[in-house]
Amino acid sequence: MGHIRLLRASAVVLGVLVLTGCTRTSIEGLQVRSGPGTGHGVVATIPEAGTPVRVSCWQRGEAVRGDDVWYRIGSPEQGWVTNYYVRTTRDFGSAPAC
Repeated sequence: MGHIRLLRASAVVLGVLVLTGCTRTSIEGLQVRSGPGTGHGVVATIPEAGTPVRVSCWQRGEAVRGDDVWYRIGSPEQGWVTNYYVRTTRDFGSAPAC
């Protein structure tokens, strides 16, 4: 639990919004894209499930299995990931719209 508190404190100092300490990828090999949809190019891959991600904002885009919310992330890679493969304990509305 101390790690989660440190993560939140770091986000405040850096001026970056983290939805919660539990914002993590849910699959291995999550593709980070240049825009909010699978038609955008892959700019990076997050190799491990459970990797924490730093969300800067959200936007509606191409639906992935019925979920049309995409997050712009700043770490561990920069780009866009679908909400379908990101797990958090809060609603996407806690992050600002892009």
